[in-house]
Amino acid sequence: MLCLSLVPGHVGAGFWGDVRNCDLPYWTAEVILKYASELEKVDFVYYTGDLPPHNVWNQSQEQQLYSLKTINQLLAKTFPNITFYSAVGNHEAAPCNLFPTPNIQSSNISWLYHALADSWINLGLPDDTRETIERGAFYTTVVRPGLRVISLNMNYCSAENFWLFINSTDPLDQLQWMINWLQHAEDHGEKVHIIGHIPPKACLASFSWNFHKIVNRYENTITGQFYGHTHNDEFFINYDELDPKRPVSMGYITPSLTTFSNLNPGYRVYKIDGYYPDSSYWVLDHRTVIMNLTATNLYNRTIFVDEYDARYAYQMENLFPDDWHGFVQRLENDMDGPLMSLVYQYYTKSYANGTQCDHNCRRGLLCDFVTSRAEDPHSCDAIPN
Repeated sequence: MLCLSLVPGHVGAGFWGDVRNCDLPYWTAEVILKYASELEKVDFVYYTGDLPPHNVWNQSQEQQLYSLKTINQLLAKTFPNITFYSAVGNHEAAPCNLFPTPNIQSSNISWLYHALADSWINLGLPDDTRETIERGAFYTTVVRPGLRVISLNMNYCSAENFWLFINSTDPLDQLQWMINWLQHAEDHGEKVHIIGHIPPKACLASFSWNFHKIVNRYENTITGQFYGHTHNDEFFINYDELDPKRPVSMGYITPSLTTFSNLNPGYRVYKIDGYYPDSSYWVLDHRTVIMNLTATNLYNRTIFVDEYDARYAYQMENLFPDDWHGFVQRLENDMDGPLMSLVYQYYTKSYANGTQCDHNCRRGLLCDFVTSRAEDPHSCDAIPN
């Protein structure tokens, strides 16, 4: 959805984009990706979906396939020697959010899954991922010796997928499939990164709580979770089911390229424990880059900013779950202080600053950071009122 003009008396959208419920123009995305390809030294990309714009009332299967083809061709051209590990977003379906379960005879979504298989394999996935992609847009493969990625179709846990009112537990049996591969990884000394579009804490409760149990069981195997969907810069901590003060896993919700809504465009680069025998493959640091959209429109030239490095900005020794738990405790002890203001600024990719987030807003953010499962009545009990 591009914003070309607004009501009389209001300034129209800038050439490079606008934050008022507008998506990013193609040419802006092209420039940002070109900048990243020339500047960053990356080994691979986690690509968590949502390619079509937000004009969901005016979309068809043909338009969704056009968006998929156009963006993925741009990625392949811009990063010719990089493998993309992809996940499907909720906006890829037509209608948006509606992913029929296998027992629905009157509607199917094979048109999308066949296209995803072709485009994802063209972006570097091996051919042996095709079977499960065409079955349900999920797969697993080895990224490096010792590191496996599991990509899930999280639309089969979303409350906005109305087909789940027929069967909301786990209609594709993805969780059992994931358990099987996590057990394989544990047996063979592999570490696992999980990628998906919708964070599990935003899922229906039955799926979300079962997912949390699985993360608890395989806490020594899962060394990173990476999601999108919210468009904001966020994280969440999984805690031990028996000891709610012991962190066991980290989920990163990465900032979006789109400006929708009230956000600068951005991307994230992770520094991960390297390729060597018995590597942990934990995230060691991450850096976020944004385009200052206001300045870019004002001067009509792209202005990029290294927004922040997590360890330096947050004064953290490492980025393991214990470190993030300690960081949250520091925020709790000074909820109205400058560090929490900085967190909110980065949450919006520096479109807003901390003065625009009052005490209740800050407590809500902290609650989000320590919540890893839906409808958990006690996840925020430790945060001061």
